[in-house]
Amino acid sequence: MSSALDTAVRELRDVWREHEEIVRVDVDEAGGLVLTATGPVGTRWFTHDDRGLIERHPERDAALPLSSRLREANDWRVLSYRPGRRAVVLMSRAGSQTVVKGHRSARSARAAVSQGVAESALRRSGLRVPRLLSHDGGLEALVFEYLPARELELDAGAAGHLGRLGERLAYFQRDAGAQDLRVFGARQELDVLALWEGKVQHALGALPDGWSATRARLARRAEELPAPVLGLAHRDLHDRQLFLVDGQLTLLDFDLLCTADVALDAGNLVAHLRWRALQGLHGADEAGVRACEHAFLAGLGRDREPGFTTRLSFFVASACLRLALVYGLRPRWSALTPRLVELAAAELESLAHTG
Repeated sequence: MSSALDTAVRELRDVWREHEEIVRVDVDEAGGLVLTATGPVGTRWFTHDDRGLIERHPERDAALPLSSRLREANDWRVLSYRPGRRAVVLMSRAGSQTVVKGHRSARSARAAVSQGVAESALRRSGLRVPRLLSHDGGLEALVFEYLPARELELDAGAAGHLGRLGERLAYFQRDAGAQDLRVFGARQELDVLALWEGKVQHALGALPDGWSATRARLARRAEELPAPVLGLAHRDLHDRQLFLVDGQLTLLDFDLLCTADVALDAGNLVAHLRWRALQGLHGADEAGVRACEHAFLAGLGRDREPGFTTRLSFFVASACLRLALVYGLRPRWSALTPRLVELAAAELESLAHTG
């Protein structure tokens, strides 16, 4: 029996035979699928529900107030788009460029506050971030400076950058602004896994082999973790949020900023680095990733902090399980997701011997 995703992919092939890859799949609040695909003409976005496959456009997205501005002009180019949730566009006017991030109604004010806290903390830590220039409440949009950036390659030569990231993240985590943000802990991490579990069950009807048993082990270990050490947390720290601007490391996207265990961001980044080695993307291989991971954790300098290694293993395992679900919905990578479950199980085995 075909899954909901199988049906959506089949209909997408009928509509756009030249598409090359489905690079993102999500499930919206109503249970519909959201697909991002690339091909010779660039990127196109679709939703699929009981009405069938529908192509989506940011300038026609009624859920995004920014769409009214986009309909009025042609001075913009899409950088990223998640139908019904968010659009990021590059605006060009009078020889200058800005990046505009449009949110759903009543979502931009919180994002603006988070950005302000992050910018303040990052100035003190020495890590660069695109500056927020203005907040347009009517359009639910944040306007940022445009920085000409290049992506960070993950070969062994990136170890120096990752080491500096660890050092600066340690300062960022200590910032006093964290006390005004909501706290995100191990229990909330398990809730995120449960959310993605429901999405994958809905879209595919099955989970990756071994996922449920490994997740159950993770939940048991959550009850036994050492007390967290709290600090400011990005909560979506991974390699594709890192760019180089004039050789300086730059960090993006603080919409999920919170207070969390200082091991959470570290665990998420480590899991992504190991996953990139499995994918063979962005210059990553096993040796280069090992060098980057070692440099990052050395820069962070928490190896002697009581309980940190145990807590880090927990968050690495959790991130691997989450990535197994996220990439299980992407046809190019779904066959590799059992490797992510194996990585999670290995971290839990390591955790069992450390705490």
